[in-house]
Amino acid sequence: MDIQSLQKRMTRLLDSQRPSPEHTDYSILNYHMRLLEQIALMENSSMTIYDLLQKKYVFVRNRFRELIDYDEEAAAEQGYAFFFRLMHPDDISFVLDTTIRAIEHITGLPPAGRKDYKTIFEFRLRNREGRYIRFIQQLVNLELDLQGNMWLVLIVMDINPNQQGGKQMLRSTVNMKTGKVVPFTEEIEEKQSQLTKREIEILGLLARGMVSKEIAEELFISVNTVNNHRQRIIEKMDVANTSEALNYAMRIGII
Repeated sequence: MDIQSLQKRMTRLLDSQRPSPEHTDYSILNYHMRLLEQIALMENSSMTIYDLLQKKYVFVRNRFRELIDYDEEAAAEQGYAFFFRLMHPDDISFVLDTTIRAIEHITGLPPAGRKDYKTIFEFRLRNREGRYIRFIQQLVNLELDLQGNMWLVLIVMDINPNQQGGKQMLRSTVNMKTGKVVPFTEEIEEKQSQLTKREIEILGLLARGMVSKEIAEELFISVNTVNNHRQRIIEKMDVANTSEALNYAMRIGII
């Protein structure tokens, strides 16, 4: 789906979230804001709260003003459209699709479970020198109204410590209580179709902490064969190394 269609879908989805003014207690927002102010003193993260009732950001603490060309007033007024002007063109549709899916997943759950999940994904923003920096963003349904509708969404953004990642942008939805990953289904199917059964088996053994020699002994194959499989896994998953391949495979539920 093209970016314009995704933007329209995103707008419709946000407009469809209608927390009730009669069932929202803004003392809860004030509590969260005080808590985040304290956290902001210790953490080098950008933190914002989006209010689905007022359809605007009601809390913004940005740590990256010196890194990217960030205008807090413009960002608050324009919302995600502001960041899209700084975002790598290849990442915009990915971010829109991920955010849409995250909200659809939350609204598809019973109200009692709508605060249990967070969605984590990567993207690149252009810094003041024109170079793209990899970021990691987390979306959390912070509060519901008293009828169980989405109300406050917490957005946390950090610089990705791995700036040498592959072309593939990673994303996952995680149950914060259980740690269970809710995969993006088509990504599992795509990657599984690219990997052979043996390569998936080797990924599973690598995830258990086994080295190539141990895997070779376990599968009765040579170390050279194991290393060849590892290299093909890296190439097929479009990542920089085995560690990234494992991280990605676990995030999307292959292993």
